[in-house]
Amino acid sequence: MFGWDDLAVAGVGAVGGLISGFGQQKTSANIANAQMAAQADALKQGILFQRDAAKANIGLGMFGQIYGSTTGADLEFGRQAQAKRLELGEFMPKQMGLGREQATWETAFRNSPLFREMSRNERVGRLQETIAAARAQPTGMFGRIAQAPIESLMV
Repeated sequence: MFGWDDLAVAGVGAVGGLISGFGQQKTSANIANAQMAAQADALKQGILFQRDAAKANIGLGMFGQIYGSTTGADLEFGRQAQAKRLELGEFMPKQMGLGREQATWETAFRNSPLFREMSRNERVGRLQETIAAARAQPTGMFGRIAQAPIESLMV
């Protein structure tokens, strides 16, 4: 009959390998095509995402400008008005009482002899500083000048 020798087995193996090699090339091509399609799809999705993000940023900017110029200002005015009503309503009598008491104490202090003495000393000090500043330059240039009695200058 027909014997299976090494050469026949090698021939069958070569033909089988050739057939499987063609199939392997086709599979590799399919994998490469799938990878390229996935990359192209990812690139397309990335571009679409970037476009959507840019549109969203434009929309957020417009929303911020519109909201900031109308509704936001209205809300802030409402908050300030409510705070002012609270201040005038509940706390105003207390503040007026404290202000009235403080004004009474300040008036009493300004009419006191101690305050009058302090303000006089302050005015005299400022006057002495002004005179010293006016005399500083001539004294620096010519030396100390003796004071002449005013009575001797009268005729």
